[in-house]
Amino acid sequence: MQQLKDNLGRELVNIASDEAIESFKKAGKIAGEALHYGKSLIKKEAAMLEVLDKVEDKIKQLCAKLGDGYIGGIGFPAQASCNDIAAHYCPEEDDKIVFSDQLICLDVGVHVNGYIGDNALTVDLSGKYNELVKASREALDNAIKAVGVGVYNSEVGQVIQETIESYGFKPVRNLSGHGIARFNIHTKPGMPNYNSAEKFKLEENMVIAIEPFASTG
Repeated sequence: MQQLKDNLGRELVNIASDEAIESFKKAGKIAGEALHYGKSLIKKEAAMLEVLDKVEDKIKQLCAKLGDGYIGGIGFPAQASCNDIAAHYCPEEDDKIVFSDQLICLDVGVHVNGYIGDNALTVDLSGKYNELVKASREALDNAIKAVGVGVYNSEVGQVIQETIESYGFKPVRNLSGHGIARFNIHTKPGMPNYNSAEKFKLEENMVIAIEPFASTG
């Protein structure tokens, strides 16, 4: 596939080289470590802004240990979205939000040489939504199994939809996974959480983020 670019020269569809894949792997590893560090900090009465600042400090510390030829840092601001805010909440500098009985989505991004690792998880401090969290996790696991060269993005979406609905929940249709390219966090293809009937065929070395969102309604 030809490397399509936008008017800023950023890739719109990424078919990664072997060198780029190594950077993606390093970014993903650091992002995962920072994500689970952040999870350990999310407790009742913890300040959201303080937790996110510590996560970003962790990213900087880990990126400082990268070997020669690799430069890394924060891929996008760490985010914590609560309850009916499904994603992308970034607190202001004077934010006073304190975690309590909430359902919290923590989203963390890291770049290495411009190649971005994007991952998230959900923490249920209320104890009421264990099945909802389980549905999203299982949808992700099943989607990863379904991904392959020649598979359509909508087929992966169908797997996500069926898994979430098997728990009695609904997939969020206006949020989705996406492709990732160098210095570009959201590229084609979209990775829907339902069977959108879109026919975008996945190719070898295409880099994607799969992001199941399950909702009670």
